[in-house]
Amino acid sequence: MAEKTISEIAKLCADCGTCQSACPVYQAELSEPNSPRGKVNLIKAVDDGRLEANVRNRKMLYQCLVCGGCEQACPNGVEFTSMIIAYRNRISSGSRIPWLKKMILFFYQGFILRKVLWLPRLLARTPLKKKLSLPSFRGGGLKKIMDRDRAGEYDVLLFPGCVLTYFYPRQTIEIKALLEKQGFSVLYPPGLQCCGFPYLSQGWGDKFAALKKKNETVFKRYRFKRIVVPCSTGVLAFKKYYDLPGIEIFELGDFMFHHCRDGAVDPRFVEQFQGPFTYHDPCHNLKSLKLQKEARHFLEQFGDRYRDDPSALCCGFGGIFKVGFPATSAKILDKKSTKLNELGVGAVVTSCPGCYMQLKESLPIPVYFFSDLFKR
Repeated sequence: MAEKTISEIAKLCADCGTCQSACPVYQAELSEPNSPRGKVNLIKAVDDGRLEANVRNRKMLYQCLVCGGCEQACPNGVEFTSMIIAYRNRISSGSRIPWLKKMILFFYQGFILRKVLWLPRLLARTPLKKKLSLPSFRGGGLKKIMDRDRAGEYDVLLFPGCVLTYFYPRQTIEIKALLEKQGFSVLYPPGLQCCGFPYLSQGWGDKFAALKKKNETVFKRYRFKRIVVPCSTGVLAFKKYYDLPGIEIFELGDFMFHHCRDGAVDPRFVEQFQGPFTYHDPCHNLKSLKLQKEARHFLEQFGDRYRDDPSALCCGFGGIFKVGFPATSAKILDKKSTKLNELGVGAVVTSCPGCYMQLKESLPIPVYFFSDLFKR
């Protein structure tokens, strides 16, 4: 079946406003243009000539996390994510992306980021660390765990994504060890690039296509059955925008639930902090991939020390969104922080690298990655 056009998707919107309660940006700003409905009407107006595209309304179409909350709530099935991505690519094509965002995307390219990583690491040792929300840069050593054997056949290809690769490499090493402890042969090959979703979602489709081609070239060099991605945004990119016939794609918690359901959590995990802890649902996990019970299967093994947070509140990161709209991102994060205070928790666990960075570098309580729950 052919994909719907931007116009066909927009026409499905009935202006009911149900999406407003599910949109973190609207809930933060409380203005109609910031609602999904407002953006749909803006696209309709530009599309049929009632309104001329300009800098102001282009910016409004970027003030969206592409989190999928509105799609989950919409009674008419408006495919808002597909529509907004397609429209951004139509109006931008990489050339009209604000310079700061474009610079960040430019540095996402692996070979460049590796060469300049010394700068944020240096800044992280100064008072600017908190202001810039810079990570703590746990030690690396990723080259030591890379696999170059093209003759072997692996159970899993581990695709850690940009944030874990460059900012929290120890997590990548520990995730590979965790999967191997469960009895799987794990491939972590050299040459992996960004999954490309940040480029695609910002309207830089050509760059996404180039990164996709490079990753698919790496994939074709090896034999493996599944791709495990500890990042739901990467899972979404691979499932929806890549061509990977015969390859199963899993988010880490989803993989553990389906293939290692009896995997033992580490009871010593809760000795690291006081009081109960909770789980932060990444937006793409919950709203796009429909993953909810998978991580909780393991979290609930901690009994009363685990306290569920059913609010599904966004953390406000959204990758490039935090760079382009820091004030709105901060408002969204503040709502999440308030909820955590209400729950009275002493720590948070999440399974998205972006959420991990946002919460870990902003909250006054410890933040852990999903893989930290398990015995080493």
